[in-house]
Amino acid sequence: MDILNFISWIRGGKQVTTVDPAKTLLPVGLKDSRRDDQYLAGAISVEDFANVVGEPSVTFIEGSLEPLVQATMTPIVGTITTSNGDVFDRYRIQGITQLSGSSNYTLLIGVVVGSDSVLRVKEDTTILATDTTVYDTVASAMNFSVLVKNGAGALISTLSSFIADDNTISAPEDHWFTLVMTGSVPFEADVIIDFTIAVPQGTVLEFFN
Repeated sequence: MDILNFISWIRGGKQVTTVDPAKTLLPVGLKDSRRDDQYLAGAISVEDFANVVGEPSVTFIEGSLEPLVQATMTPIVGTITTSNGDVFDRYRIQGITQLSGSSNYTLLIGVVVGSDSVLRVKEDTTILATDTTVYDTVASAMNFSVLVKNGAGALISTLSSFIADDNTISAPEDHWFTLVMTGSVPFEADVIIDFTIAVPQGTVLEFFN
């Protein structure tokens, strides 16, 4: 009867997309060896459930296209809707790399395959721009200066640090994301890569690194 009630609630329009996380409960089965079925019905708030689940853990492996960069791409819950009503799914690209011995680095993070249209997203909400090519205005807008160590171990600022997207290398649906960092002298740094993209909802993507 419980599943029938659940279906009737959905048909009655009681399905929601937003809730108060602290005041909304989710049903859960609590392990209880004293019961014949081994579980006791219970509830947990959406807020507490989110804290328990947290973000998925990420295991990096050495890239085959660029061995110096280890990266992966994972979907993000939720969507972005543009002013004209287009809905986009979000994906988070994360990676790590160690830089040493040069003043100019251009390292492939990975290739996202499957969509001509890719939006660059800031802080998971603000769309920066649509399709880009390497070293274009979008990349410049995302450029920032970071502190790195020179050969003597002293901290210096980079001249440029950004993630570029070039979809002209192989095909329009192939986006080659590249880490670009330059300095006035050779420098070293442990770099954490973390940025978000958005593609039209329902698009099937592949990620190669």
